[in-house]
Amino acid sequence: MDPSMLIAFLIHDAEDWQLWRKSVAEVQGKPILHVADKEPQLHGPSHERQGAIDEVETLDDDDEGELV
Repeated sequence: MDPSMLIAFLIHDAEDWQLWRKSVAEVQGKPILHVADKEPQLHGPSHERQGAIDEVETLDDDDEGELV
């Protein structure tokens, strides 16, 4: 499947949601869709590096062409 494709599902109510989740989970073969039980933790204390914010450099449009 092309990753640029947009797929949408119309779910009317909680019962429809549960039925949809069950049908997605019970598909035969290799599933192409996974529904997580909770939101994944993408950024947390374990991934942050102390002092990293001090290394951020801001650039202005006026600085284009200037080499530092």
